[in-house]
Order: sequence, then structure tokens, then C-alpha cells
Amino acid sequence: MRLWKSASVGVLLAASAAGAQSASDRAWQQRLQVEIPLPVPLVELESINPFAVEIDEVPVLSQSTMPRKVNVRGNATVAAFVDSRGECLGAVPLELPFPGLTSSIVQEFTGSRFDPASAGTVPQPSWVVLEVSMEGRVKEATIVDQSLEMPSLGTPPVPNKPPVMTPPGSLRNLQATPHAQLSSLAAPRRIKIKAPGRDDEIHLRALVHITESGRSDSYVPLEIYEGLNTWFSAFLASWRAKPASKDGAPVASWVVYSARFRMELSGLDSASIRVVRDREYTPAQ
Repeated sequence: MRLWKSASVGVLLAASAAGAQSASDRAWQQRLQVEIPLPVPLVELESINPFAVEIDEVPVLSQSTMPRKVNVRGNATVAAFVDSRGECLGAVPLELPFPGLTSSIVQEFTGSRFDPASAGTVPQPSWVVLEVSMEGRVKEATIVDQSLEMPSLGTPPVPNKPPVMTPPGSLRNLQATPHAQLSSLAAPRRIKIKAPGRDDEIHLRALVHITESGRSDSYVPLEIYEGLNTWFSAFLASWRAKPASKDGAPVASWVVYSARFRMELSGLDSASIRVVRDREYTPAQ
């Protein structure tokens, strides 16, 4: 019994000593003062446009040639409503690569035949998103007006967002099975999209890089139909300019190029149509 008491006392003493040492350590740690200024100061960054440089003289475009008979190609994105019988009741163009495609796409899709979507073995009404590759030719174009401006030092140019197209009420109110509940998506059968040729005025805006030798070697589209990039690239390749200068020496620089063109575009035809399986569409109410 005495041995047990002695052992108990020994354990208690050891625990007390450990506790005292731990408390002593904590006290020592508390005495270690590390000065941390609070609150943490806010660092304000200057607004800097990476496309802007300080120059003495702005570049001047001295020569350019309008390319003719340029083959062009671009992808239209379309949402189509397909009922459980496989009939397309209407379509909504979401992204267009060329001007004047809206009515042609809506007319060609409406009434066309699909294999309907399904949930298991049961056909379902649904929205399906399609990518339509359209191709044609820019026959010729003329400049209506154009300008070169230096980018703002503090604010980068912002690309224009295309308008969001909404379906008419007759389509918006149709009941569609949610994408997540479908085991297979609607798939088009034989659909061919054709759009007539047109003579149109095109508005275009881009950041264009002009080298020290006065040539254009790259650009960033800000407002341009995606299908016209091939034509615009060919146009930029013809540029000859007096480059910007700094301290009497030529320097490379970016400019904001804005222009209006009168463009003759050939008829457009669809080269392929595919279902975009990783994208769904729900019309805004």
C-alpha cells in the first residue's frame, strides 16, 4: 500500500513538474514580442494599360490594299428546340460569324428533322446547342472611313459584347426536359443552311501592333465578326505606316484601329453541323 502511494505521489510530482515546465515555456513564449503592424496596409496599384506606350509622334498609315476574293469561314452557335417527335419548332442564334445570318438560320432550322432527345427509351422535348460551320467569300470591300488612335495609358480597350438574342414567347414558354435528365441529346438529320449574298456596311475595331519598320504583325479583335478574321488579317498584311517615334527614334506601338467598310459578301453555305454536348441552353424568362 505504501509503495502504491509513493508511486502515485511520484507520478503526481512528475505531472506537476511537467505542467510547471509547460507553463514556464508558455510564459517564455509570451515574453517573446514580435511586432506586427496592424492593420496590414493596403497597397494601391497603378492602372496600367499593357498596350500603351509613351511616344512623341503617333504612327500614320500611309498605304493599304483591300484584299479581294478571300475565302472565309466561321462557326455559328445555335440553340434549337426539338419536340419529342423530332421536329425543330424554332431556333435561336447565339453567336454569328457573319452579318445577316439570323433570318436564314431560323428559317432553315424551323421544321427540320432531328432524332429527338431521350430519357432512357422515352423521347423527350429539349433544347440542343449546335455548331454550324459556315463558309463563303468576301468578294471585295471599300473603306468608308477609318482612324488610328493611341490606347489610353490607364484603361485598356474593352471588346464589344455581341447582343444576347432571346427566343420569341412561343418558344420561350415551351416545356423542355432539363439537360441533366437526358440520356441522349437531339441530333440533326440532313440539314443544310444557306444564306444569300449581301452588300453590307461592316463596323470593325481592333488593337493593331505596328513595328518599328511600319508593318503590322499582330492584332487583337475588339469588334469584328469571327468569320472575317481571315480577310482582316490579309488587309493588315498590306499595311505600310510611318511608325511611332520616341526621342527621334522609331518605336513599335499598339494603335486602336476603327473603321467602316462597304463589303460584298458571297452566299454562305454550311459545311458541317455538330451537336455541342458540353453546352446547354435555357431561355431567359
